[in-house]
Amino acid sequence: MNDHASGGIELPGDLQRAVAFHGHLCPGLLIGWRAALAGAAALGVGVSEDEELVLVAENDSCSVDAFQALLSTTFGKGNLVFRDYGKQVFTLGDRRSGRAVRISLRPDAFPADISREQKIEHLLSDEAPGLFHVVAVQLVLPETARIHQTFRCDRCDEGVMATRTVRDGERLLCRPCALDLGVVTVVEAGLSGPH
Repeated sequence: MNDHASGGIELPGDLQRAVAFHGHLCPGLLIGWRAALAGAAALGVGVSEDEELVLVAENDSCSVDAFQALLSTTFGKGNLVFRDYGKQVFTLGDRRSGRAVRISLRPDAFPADISREQKIEHLLSDEAPGLFHVVAVQLVLPETARIHQTFRCDRCDEGVMATRTVRDGERLLCRPCALDLGVVTVVEAGLSGPH
């Protein structure tokens, strides 16, 4: 492990896995590591073998990679849901128990004008567990992943999942083509805006 990036500290094994997955050690990854640990501890869960855990991430920052590496909540398995809210907030749900927790980075988590290196040191320190508000919440869990038939878009000739097609008269279109032709709005196409 890169001793310079971690200040010469031997990183825990789970954090080493997250760094290997993400490619480098940074404050964002450490925030996600701490948040994933806090959420897993609150629910009493470990790695998601299949889709037992579901993560709703309210950002697309480095922090989300820690959840993928530690808890195996991934887009590919359908148990990672992205909400583009720009917040260091994560809701972790357990399908088995029906329980969920919302983990949010406290606004006062770091002193003002702290350097990147100081932030890393702080996140690696024993003082870091108080970084988050962790509260039990009700979470409507998405359906487990399903495989849908693929259709060909009549405009671009690319394959598109049946549930993501738009009908325009006799034509079957993918969402980007439907948007480009003015058949749907950006929000209707699911390509932008709050989800």
